[in-house]
Amino acid sequence: TSVDEDAFQGIRRLKELILSSNKITHLHNKTFHPVPNLRNLDLSYNKLQALQSEQFKGLRKLLILHLRSNSLKTVPIRVFQDCRNLDFLDLGYNRLRSLSRNAFAGLLKLTELHLEHNQFSKINFAHFPRLFNLRSIYLQWNRIRSLSQGLTWTWSSLHNLDLSGNDIAGIEPGTFQCLPNLQKLNLDSNKLTNISQETVNAWISLISITLSGNMWE
Repeated sequence: TSVDEDAFQGIRRLKELILSSNKITHLHNKTFHPVPNLRNLDLSYNKLQALQSEQFKGLRKLLILHLRSNSLKTVPIRVFQDCRNLDFLDLGYNRLRSLSRNAFAGLLKLTELHLEHNQFSKINFAHFPRLFNLRSIYLQWNRIRSLSQGLTWTWSSLHNLDLSGNDIAGIEPGTFQCLPNLQKLNLDSNKLTNISQETVNAWISLISITLSGNMWE
């Protein structure tokens, strides 16, 4: 099932478009160009395997984007660059293995990002370029084995990080130094055997940490 480029021609005032659970496999590059006033776009529970490079071009008023439970393997570089006001992005339950450095470029107002239940094996915080308003990232139930900082700037907005249900056996020193205001951290059901004092010292703002179901020595 596909959606043609002129499917929504003539309804420029449209603010909400729900296309979930339709077995959609393909979207034309210009499908959403005729509806620049969209605030909420729901494409969840379909069978999308790829996003086109200009899929969301012109959607400068979009606030909420659901792409949950598709078959996406990659996120095109700068595919969201016109979504300057996007607040919520859900890419959970896809087949993502990696992220390009500019995958989320332009999302300066994003506060909540869902990437749970994908196939990531490594997370480098440098792949989230200057998302100055992002407060929560959900990365639970991937295949993450290691974390690395990769940042040359302080990510002061991030308050909530969920990494539960992964394969993390160790945390590189300095990984959390770029996250001085992190308040809630979930590391349940990983393979941690110990945590260095340097890592603990970086958790100066934590008010909640969960570490159950690991492999402590």
